[in-house]
Amino acid sequence: MLAMSDSGLRKHSIYWFDDASLVLHVQAVLFRVHLPLLERHSPFIASLEKMTSSYEQIPIVIESSVPLVYVTFGDERPVRDTDVEALLEHMYHDLPLSSDSPFERVVAVLRSSSPSQLHLPALHAKAKQYFSSMFTTKMLATSTLGDLHEALSIARSLRLESILKVVLYQIMVSSNLDDETAHPTDTQMTNASQPLSSQSATSTENKNPLENVRRLPGADIQLCKSLMTQIIDYFTPILFTPAATPHMTCTDVFADTWMPLVISPAIENDGVYKPIETLERMKQIDWASHGLCGACVAEKCEEWSEEQENVWALVEKLLKAESSII
Repeated sequence: MLAMSDSGLRKHSIYWFDDASLVLHVQAVLFRVHLPLLERHSPFIASLEKMTSSYEQIPIVIESSVPLVYVTFGDERPVRDTDVEALLEHMYHDLPLSSDSPFERVVAVLRSSSPSQLHLPALHAKAKQYFSSMFTTKMLATSTLGDLHEALSIARSLRLESILKVVLYQIMVSSNLDDETAHPTDTQMTNASQPLSSQSATSTENKNPLENVRRLPGADIQLCKSLMTQIIDYFTPILFTPAATPHMTCTDVFADTWMPLVISPAIENDGVYKPIETLERMKQIDWASHGLCGACVAEKCEEWSEEQENVWALVEKLLKAESSII
């Protein structure tokens, strides 16, 4: 048995309570927390209650007046110390998870509360809800590309198909797909494709489907390229053809203003393959100030909203066609 100073491990600076009985050994960090707090919420932790560790089972010297349960998280349950910290910040009400929590915190709690890690079902459901709310067709997130790659892996592993289409679209419009580096193995992509309940505990690569994936698998690169091609084919006629209305005067306004107000900005901002954003910008133009009547403005805005839905339907259709990697 080693002294703490000789073990290469360190006590967490906050979540080490001398009166607590549960020690979580996560990577190089030790958390000593209150077993009753976690066992009420976690079937996995509750199953450890009767597994008080013997003196010989604890690899380091820990002074304690109460019996300890010492749990080491290894390859069969890969957990990050920073994720456990985020989970404990919520459990001890130091920094509760909320709808305003940033992406990194939501994902950290989503991972650590999953069945493959500490397994807190209620908290996992809450984190999943907050995660899903970050990616909707009505409000595209402004995530970094790295976060989007991670979100793609999580959306696939949790079978969140409504989120998957939004994330794939965002990656398509945010990435230079020719510069993307394919993931070095197909195993990681395959494991990430499986639901949490079916993950193999004996797999030697990417055992946790919620692991951070910062590079796109080759199949996803091809999927995004295929999506871009289909979107460009679909949207190009819409973008480059001035809108028509039942009123000749309004149709003439579109003919006169379509190039400076629609086409030129779209070309400058890569709007040809960003139909959701381009159509939204078209709806925000003050067409009335250029001479369109109120009825035609309302009609075209409704039509452009329908076109946005058509684009999402196109993404869904492609995903269903590529269901083998979803």
